[in-house]
Amino acid sequence: MKKINKITTILFLPLLMIFSSCFDPIFYEVRRDVAPESATVSGNIGQITRFTMNGEEYLFLSADGGLRYKKADNETHGSWATMSVPFSLSSFDFDNTGFNGKQLIGVFANSDTLYLVAAPYKTTGSEGTTNPTTLDIWASQKPDVLSSWVHLNAEECSPYLYNSTKEVYYSDFAFFQTNAPQKAHRHAYICTYVKDDETTGSYKYFELVGTDDSSENPVTISKVEDGNIDSRVYSAAWFNDEVKFFNSKTVTTDETKNSEANYIFYADGYTLKYKTKDNYSSDWEKSCTAGTVISALAVTNDSILIGMGELTSTTSDAGGITRVLRDKEGKPLDTTSDFTTNADFQITSIYKVLTLLNATPDKTEEESALYASITFSSYSGLHDNIGLWSYYPARGNWNRE
Repeated sequence: MKKINKITTILFLPLLMIFSSCFDPIFYEVRRDVAPESATVSGNIGQITRFTMNGEEYLFLSADGGLRYKKADNETHGSWATMSVPFSLSSFDFDNTGFNGKQLIGVFANSDTLYLVAAPYKTTGSEGTTNPTTLDIWASQKPDVLSSWVHLNAEECSPYLYNSTKEVYYSDFAFFQTNAPQKAHRHAYICTYVKDDETTGSYKYFELVGTDDSSENPVTISKVEDGNIDSRVYSAAWFNDEVKFFNSKTVTTDETKNSEANYIFYADGYTLKYKTKDNYSSDWEKSCTAGTVISALAVTNDSILIGMGELTSTTSDAGGITRVLRDKEGKPLDTTSDFTTNADFQITSIYKVLTLLNATPDKTEEESALYASITFSSYSGLHDNIGLWSYYPARGNWNRE
């Protein structure tokens, strides 16, 4: 009898090892899954903007419900309030089969003024095609006071163009900002293509300043940090006591509320590159390569979060999130690292990261209040996941915002 038990035990142990090796990854993923929070901020959110209002730091964005905001130090789910805007928000008129109002498509800020970018739409023709008609820019230094909003002239800086061959409208302008943690370092700009004649033209730049019409503040950019001056500028960052302009759509620094930046980082396609304040005259250093096009960056005290998203791709693996660790001096390492949180479990390669923000960049990753907005353009994602996600230290995981 003892001999039979011994044989049974010997046969059973390899089977136990096989089952354990098969199920460990599953149990690991289950441990990373958490009870979902209710979705309170949804939509394709292009930016999360820092702005100082009434002496306190706030975060603003455009989402369902229009202009959403909350205090930057608020780390409680469901805290995003809705602020009134100086125009009617877009809604569909079923009786007239068209849209009324305007869609809020962007929120930007400099050191003292918040800017709203909105577009009205018109439905025409027997096929019911809907196209934008104009672009509106509104400015306020006291956005919580509805009567304070001023309408700016945006026709010269943000025209819509019509492609008669494809019969579609398209825009050849872009808004970008430094969005720095320190109020004094915040600047906002418009880039637009201005035609000289039917065949030639060039990109022009305007800074948003107070409640002035944007066309009154042209900007001459004498240097682009990651390309040549003839290339289009898509982003900017405050570094070394001035605004640096980039062809890249993604740039950030390790500036905090109380300290100047020592490092500046930008996305060169798949590659994260950087420079230091003391060695800015040297060539750009390569940190690491992500799995696809880098679309967003956020810096913590001990890591850099890398959002990925090739927006023109319709495949189901062109997005996701990864990270690279920083050493004690702040230098990024040369390879990406696995998350200790559930970030990559929630934000998989199906989803493209539109923007990332760390509300507390002086803290470590696990101590920071982090935000990401995601979307997808394939058939694999869930529409309920389109919108804002967050990580709060007290909660200890990434979840729906």
